[in-house]
Amino acid sequence: MQPSPLPPVVNLAAAQSDWPLQWARGLLHRWSVAERSLRSLSERPTLECASDAAEALRLLQASGVAAGFDAARSQYAASVQAGLIERSLLASGAFERSLGRLERLILGPWARTV
Repeated sequence: MQPSPLPPVVNLAAAQSDWPLQWARGLLHRWSVAERSLRSLSERPTLECASDAAEALRLLQASGVAAGFDAARSQYAASVQAGLIERSLLASGAFERSLGRLERLILGPWARTV
């Protein structure tokens, strides 16, 4: 990989520029899933449809609350790509574990699970 002729800060700004669009696209997708689930629940009210609608609404609510953690992950990745942070699997794993613990502590049941 050739080093970039641009300063690292410019590379960071370029790498970060599309994060809000990706987040908004994901949020709109989750809105459409929740809307379809609620529509199917109103058309044929079954326990399975109610469960799907509840899960879709939970994910939708969690995605809005968890946006700050998504931003932190995106910023870390962009900083690595820009060369401001050393490329290391161990450092990346430690960052993700720390951020995951913080996310579970703050968000509780809305935290992301794997």
